[in-house]
Amino acid sequence: MEKQTKENLIYKGRIITLYNDEVLCSNGRLAKREYVHHNGGAAILAVKDDEILLIKQFRYPYRKEIYEIPAGKIEIGEDPYETALRELEEECGYKASTLVNLGSFYPTCGYSDEVIYLYLAKEYEKTSTHFDEDEEIEAEFVKIDDALKMIKDGTIKDSKTIIAILKYVNSLY
Repeated sequence: MEKQTKENLIYKGRIITLYNDEVLCSNGRLAKREYVHHNGGAAILAVKDDEILLIKQFRYPYRKEIYEIPAGKIEIGEDPYETALRELEEECGYKASTLVNLGSFYPTCGYSDEVIYLYLAKEYEKTSTHFDEDEEIEAEFVKIDDALKMIKDGTIKDSKTIIAILKYVNSLY
């Protein structure tokens, strides 16, 4: 086990904070550990009959549109369940009555402390979207079989989306 000996804040932004800390390794040696702090996120797999709700939005780091399930950043002090409810309505215009916890995962454990919480929504009603001022999102229902094909052919590459769909299909929740 490693023990932090020095915290070194490099950058603090709106979404991430970057550190380059010093740690004492179990073998007695000092080492540097760069990592990104992120408050975490919540994602929602919305299912209706044999279809799931996917969104398509431009993701700047990849410079292209990505297929995903609705998701968003957990605000400081916010419960992931509340984040999931909020994001489903903001991004897709659906208000869920209840969510089922599908678990959580570490999307990038080599350099980030981010945790993504997954939820399943089966009962929801149509409301209206509330996009952030810089968001452009298209939402559509896709047959589960088509979503599985999109995973297989590489159309869906987003890890939270792949994990949520496969957990649902394989009833791992």
